[in-house]
Amino acid sequence: MTSADTAMDDGTIAVIGAGYVGLVTAAWLAETGRHVRVVEEAPERLDQLRRGIAPIHESGLQELLTAVMDDGRLSVTDDIADAVRGAGIVFIAVGTPPLPDGGADLRQVRAALGQLKKHVGATTVVVIKSTVPPGTTQALIESSRRDRLKAPVLTCPEFLREGSALHDCRHPSRVVIGGDDESAQARVAALFEELNTVVMQTDATSAEMIKYGSNAFLALKISFINEMARLCELIGGNIDVVADGLGTDPRIGRAFLNAGLGFGGSCFPKDVAALDETAGLHGHYFWLLKAATEVNLQQRRRFVVKVQEAVGGSLSGKRMAVLGLAFKAGTDDLRQAPSIDVIRQLVDFGAHVAAYDAVAGPKAAEIIPNVTICADAYECVRGADAVLVVTEWPEFITLDWRRIAGLVRRRIIVDGRNLLDEHVLADLGFTYVPVGRRPGKKSLRRRNASALLPSPAVG
Repeated sequence: MTSADTAMDDGTIAVIGAGYVGLVTAAWLAETGRHVRVVEEAPERLDQLRRGIAPIHESGLQELLTAVMDDGRLSVTDDIADAVRGAGIVFIAVGTPPLPDGGADLRQVRAALGQLKKHVGATTVVVIKSTVPPGTTQALIESSRRDRLKAPVLTCPEFLREGSALHDCRHPSRVVIGGDDESAQARVAALFEELNTVVMQTDATSAEMIKYGSNAFLALKISFINEMARLCELIGGNIDVVADGLGTDPRIGRAFLNAGLGFGGSCFPKDVAALDETAGLHGHYFWLLKAATEVNLQQRRRFVVKVQEAVGGSLSGKRMAVLGLAFKAGTDDLRQAPSIDVIRQLVDFGAHVAAYDAVAGPKAAEIIPNVTICADAYECVRGADAVLVVTEWPEFITLDWRRIAGLVRRRIIVDGRNLLDEHVLADLGFTYVPVGRRPGKKSLRRRNASALLPSPAVG
């Protein structure tokens, strides 16, 4: 007897894929009282999960994973047939990595649907949680029917922010469910009925457009503020003040108006490229997306130029200390991280690079060759000609900068995130180079200066 012949139970959920989206979603569903079976085929990740170890860094995830596994509400397997047996709803949360042309690689999604055809019947709801380009789910619905997959297929895009993904599961800004089976949509919507949020039920393509449109718009916002930052540097403005002023307008808002090294990670670069590729396939040239991507790349090059200028023009033989490797604070994700482009350019120019990231450091050695990965920040900065702030980890604010002043060879800081307090650093003899204002022009937005200085008992 296959699972298609057994009674389905919406209190039993299967999640195919234990990446950022799949594992966090599965843990949250288990927290709400459902019984969740997670399918993971990658041997190393599967082994970690079976030992109760979260293979990704995400705030609160390890603690929740331990709790729901100890209670028997979440289990892990590499057998799809076993996972979907009796499950009323199956989420597909496999990877859709970018292709060279910018499109999304859908092979894992199609493979999962192909396996489900053998094991689920018409009473199971299949939900694509993976990020797929607009039009994909509708095409998969039509092809699945031809391939005799009896289960209705929906899409339920994720809107999780790495570093706060679990919080976003518990407190979503909205839930979007797309498809053409209203009964199946209602069953998926019931999973979120206890949350105080908007649940939108629409067609599959509109749901996908909401997902891609959201990420593309935020990417545009980041690139816009970085272009404004460059103009501020040229004419003497202060981007921090400008961003605050723009953000007070409720039509604009302050979020994602932080000038710096641009966007990275697994979502924004990939989704912008995929939406642009989708537009091209339908004869539309999406100029705004192309510009946002170019600005994002250029921002990293500009940062390296700032470093060159700060140390006198040549990077050859100089020792650079890079603080932060993850694409943003709160995660260990290095996908499309600005640090990778910055470090590669520094090495190409002949610099010797040491780097530190308490969370992402262990992964970095495999990705970024010719770089010394340090165990702590003070080891990283020792003998440096310049200290480069690349990821906005709060830890860097509370470092003992007086101690660092005695460890570096030259007191130069190039802050790609405008994270540090230049007033305090200037008092310690540092030359501070920010983003979006001319070096030496102090910000009017003064941070708490004591945050940069250790207590007398430290160091």
